[in-house]
Amino acid sequence: MFVRSFFIFFVYLLLIANLQANEYSPAVGKNYPDKLLWGDTHLHTNESADAWSIGNPNLTPSDAFRFARGEEVTSESGVRAKLRVPLDFFMVSDHATYLGVFKRIKAGDEDLIKRPLGKRWKDYMDNEDPRLFTEFVEGLNGNQEVSFNKEIYIPIWKEITENVDRFNQPGVFTAFIGYEWTPAPTGDNLHRVVIFKDDAKKAQEIIPFSALDSDKPEDLWNFLENYNKNTGGEAISVSHNSNISGGRMFPLKNSYGEAIDRAYADMRNRWEPLVEATQVKGDSETHPAVSPDDPFADYETWEGNIGRNETDRLERLSNTGECANTENYKCYRYKESETDRYRGSYVRPALRRGLEIQKKIGVNPFKFGVIGSTDNHTALAASAEDNFFGKFVDSEPGPGRMSNCMAGCDRPDGDGQGDLWRNWLISASGYAAVWARENTREEIFDAMKRKETYATTGPRMAVRFFGGWNFSKEDSYKPNFVEIGYTEGVPMGSDLGPRERGKSPGFLVMVSKDPNGANIERVQVIKGWIDSYGRSKEKIYDIAISDDAGENTVDVENATYSNSIGEAYISTFWEDPDFNPNQSAFYYVRVLEIPTPRWTTYDSAVFGIDIPSYVPKTHQERAYTSSIWYNP
Repeated sequence: MFVRSFFIFFVYLLLIANLQANEYSPAVGKNYPDKLLWGDTHLHTNESADAWSIGNPNLTPSDAFRFARGEEVTSESGVRAKLRVPLDFFMVSDHATYLGVFKRIKAGDEDLIKRPLGKRWKDYMDNEDPRLFTEFVEGLNGNQEVSFNKEIYIPIWKEITENVDRFNQPGVFTAFIGYEWTPAPTGDNLHRVVIFKDDAKKAQEIIPFSALDSDKPEDLWNFLENYNKNTGGEAISVSHNSNISGGRMFPLKNSYGEAIDRAYADMRNRWEPLVEATQVKGDSETHPAVSPDDPFADYETWEGNIGRNETDRLERLSNTGECANTENYKCYRYKESETDRYRGSYVRPALRRGLEIQKKIGVNPFKFGVIGSTDNHTALAASAEDNFFGKFVDSEPGPGRMSNCMAGCDRPDGDGQGDLWRNWLISASGYAAVWARENTREEIFDAMKRKETYATTGPRMAVRFFGGWNFSKEDSYKPNFVEIGYTEGVPMGSDLGPRERGKSPGFLVMVSKDPNGANIERVQVIKGWIDSYGRSKEKIYDIAISDDAGENTVDVENATYSNSIGEAYISTFWEDPDFNPNQSAFYYVRVLEIPTPRWTTYDSAVFGIDIPSYVPKTHQERAYTSSIWYNP
């Protein structure tokens, strides 16, 4: 009896061991990021001095969070607004410079009004004096004569952060604490959004670092490092609008005029893992001046900078046809002597520049991933072409917004050159896509750090991108596509593993359309590499393209289109045919939808207005993934 019982027990142990070695349920132990989460980490409310003073005195961060999670909100112009599909995560990023000050002075905050600057600004408000906005801009440029002692921000920051925590629902809706650091020396945009992983209690251990503290990115990164060390928390920064940075977002020298070294590269990579590649003030992927062989490079392009003082650096391309109208700012480009500004202002040339610097110093300072966001100052994170609420109140829906200036052409901080700020130039863009394990602060933040993210100009198309040495064409058809991608390769935002002898890198790409949007026209891989002379190159590969690519179904008069062309779903494999194992390289995916009506065309149909000839009527919305890098 004892022998028989022992035998049965022994067999039982063998069965358990076998099950543990070969789990019956394939999901056991497979903890891959399987949730595609959509969000916006760059949105302003009446806590921002510029939003408050240019027409948004009423809509609060609470309104912004309610709108983002799918509730109906009435805009400042009195229009009811609601997202077609709620967001999964969201952050209000009001400016740290004078955070919440204008709003509280107007409400009669005695602690602020008793101070000389607060009293002066209260008088400006009571008399509608335009110097209020002028002095706000001076603060962004670091003018210490228009500043408060930092202790005034302690109760303001406490109120703001505790309100964010009230909206955070782990597993359902993630609300991030954050703000915007907003220096603009000589009008060049160096802005960053700061994202905290932490709750209000931990975030309250600091006071937001603003442009009044420093206009040097290195100082912001030092602030983030100190925050981590002193609180045990964690925060990162995200640069944005590199397209209007005057070449200063991705520089060859640091803020002190010294050539970029390993210390700078390591610091930047640690504290700034992401770049906002598309938003309302134009698209930052690339520019025709630096990607002349890319037929899709000139997309939602802005010229100039945030200070509108760029006419001495720009030249007109033509004075005939569509360029006869002085308001068509797309007919301007930087002068030949200024074109290096593009190389330091756009994402793709920055990725190339990173390889060039790495060749010299051994570290790539521009090894970033990408996201999109809106940067709307209306408290409404709306980026759909047919549901676009603009950047400021002057660009909210209405029959005159197309020709108006988004912030008023007579703004006192400019020199009257308001063309750059015409509403028709702004983009209904964009959103951040994150592959995460759960909808929580911790999981989304970690995904951002590892750069498993991508940007879209608004549509919620799903994109997977893996690189490896052993993928095959057959893998792209298999139902366990994602498992193969993670186990045999690496996802977007990563480095390829050690090369196997004789192999070229292969890539698996899966794309499906926005369920409420347009079909896909083509999927491309953008490759950048460094040659033996240390010069960077780029090439575009169409790895999947619909048979009817180039066709256009848009009915401009009625602002409609048809999904009778393009593809709803694409899954494919691509191997680099030009691979050189001795050359460092990056690869990222760009997805283009079929042509669809631009927001200006929807406005034309809804309000019965004519579209000027120089205003685009159709466009092709897109997605950009974070890169995968190869190093010999």
